[in-house]
Amino acid sequence: MPLNMTQKTMAKRMLQSARDIPQFSVSRDLNATQLNAWRTRINAGLEDDKRRVSVTALIIWLAARALRKHPRLNSRFDEDAVIQYQNVNVAVAMEMPYGLVVPVIRAVETLSAQDIAQSLKALADRAAARRLSVSDFADATFTISNLGMLGVTNFKPMVNSPQAAIMGVSAPRLSVTFDEQERLVPVKLMEITITADHRVLDGAEVARFLQTFIEGFQVSSINQSGNQ
Repeated sequence: MPLNMTQKTMAKRMLQSARDIPQFSVSRDLNATQLNAWRTRINAGLEDDKRRVSVTALIIWLAARALRKHPRLNSRFDEDAVIQYQNVNVAVAMEMPYGLVVPVIRAVETLSAQDIAQSLKALADRAAARRLSVSDFADATFTISNLGMLGVTNFKPMVNSPQAAIMGVSAPRLSVTFDEQERLVPVKLMEITITADHRVLDGAEVARFLQTFIEGFQVSSINQSGNQ
């Protein structure tokens, strides 16, 4: 079965990633029950289906805000230096019948969750029609891969070279927690995993990023924010 150009490029990048990058992974749980409630509130006032936010769009929005506070995750290794990028350009893994594609949404830090949702749909539509251009894959600084939509509850993605980090998003799983009255209540949790280049990042730095990511979600969901 011959590989197409997209598959050949992916094979080369994954080989480079496994061969050249010392990688490690750190995970934290996000309250998926609260995330879905937040998403429902944001979408309640939207009539344009193209701007209705998905879980992936909210994750991208939250990640961009956290990356601005932890710019070392938005960088790459360059022999005797670490190059930090000014903008957050997020590559999003998408499965297509002809293979995996990872197009880019640029300057995500300037976009609302609704803007991100609209960009995601436009990229997915062009990918399905095989109309993605070279520029759609250029200048990525961070990657997000969501296998949760396929029911995967735990995975560790590989760094997308030459980026310093990638985020893996898993499916919600049922768990229990204590409420404010110390009663056990059911809750759905989803695992968020960062795989990072150990030449650029250490475990504590990635853990602090995940803490900012989770805290940003908690504050934003309470405020019902999805905008800059």
